Amino acid sequence: MKKLKFDHLLYVIFALVLLYYPVKIAKYYLMDLSYDEISDIVWRGDGCNKDDYPNYKDKECPCGGGLLEPGDSTINKDGLMYIDDKLIGKVTLKEKPSFFSMGEILTGGELEIQDLDTGIICYYDSVLD
Repeated sequence: MKKLKFDHLLYVIFALVLLYYPVKIAKYYLMDLSYDEISDIVWRGDGCNKDDYPNYKDKECPCGGGLLEPGDSTINKDGLMYIDDKLIGKVTLKEKPSFFSMGEILTGGELEIQDLDTGIICYYDSVLD
């Protein structure tokens, strides 16, 4: 009798392990990313639309470039990104990164950060971390 209960327990554990990743993948694709999850992804700067603003004097994008690594920034509930308590701009997630990387450095995610002072939008691509 005890052997039967142990076998059932093993079957339940096996079923849970077998269903873990399909449920995790389905949840990833069916639900939106929270701002905390956006901050946990590595983003690479991909330019901005400063050419659309002829009065903008600086040669560089106001959001900067380079990498935004996990822990570098925080995003509040209104979607405003801060780096070291300095307001960077309004965050908009255009495309979620793919759950599967397929060995490529870019994972398909697209992020826009709009500088609130100038209105210039800086573009970011998600990369493997």
